[in-house]
Amino acid sequence: MENATSVIAQLNTWNDQGRFAEALAEADALLANNPDEAGLFVVRGNALYGLGRFEEALTAYETAIRLDTGDVQARANYGAALFALGRYVPALNACDAAVLTDPEFAPAYINVAHCLAELGHDDEAAEALWQAYSLSPTNIAIGQTAAAMAADLGAYEMARDIYFELSDNPSAPDDLPQTIHDFFTTMLRNGISRPQIMKDVDTWRQKGVRNPDVLRLAGELLKG
Repeated sequence: MENATSVIAQLNTWNDQGRFAEALAEADALLANNPDEAGLFVVRGNALYGLGRFEEALTAYETAIRLDTGDVQARANYGAALFALGRYVPALNACDAAVLTDPEFAPAYINVAHCLAELGHDDEAAEALWQAYSLSPTNIAIGQTAAAMAADLGAYEMARDIYFELSDNPSAPDDLPQTIHDFFTTMLRNGISRPQIMKDVDTWRQKGVRNPDVLRLAGELLKG
């Protein structure tokens, strides 16, 4: 298929935008003439996953892997579909296979962390999250996911450090200060000592001295 890379990228953009039915229909149309294009099966699987049709997504990812055993996205997403179906041990095995296929593919470690957390291995899950963030420290989406999951796992220092590093990123979203404010509030409710929280909030305030939202939200916490 000519321009396969650009076509697949466009369809994945549709999936990212939530246009799952459109992406699925176009992938199916293209597959009629390109049945050996692994990337189209990944697109198909992603669209089916977005539509909540997880068993069908598994089949699409399996086909992509058969056509291209080195397709790490297909392997990682295959694990995510198994996870969505509650099949946590097979999901972990699939995600581990994705990591072995490409140890630099950060999203695979996020999927590993989800599986480990569900299986009760919180410390190992936290390690996987840190690995994901370390591999892609400028990726805001991965950073926010890693920080939020770390907080849920009780890895306060890790979550705090990731949020602080994200706050230095020029591409950080406008709502990040509110996210960090909510993080500190939740951690305070969850038993992190108030002196520790206040110390870290003051550090955050000093780091964000040029950001009026940081100053306002940090000030609220320090007064409270």
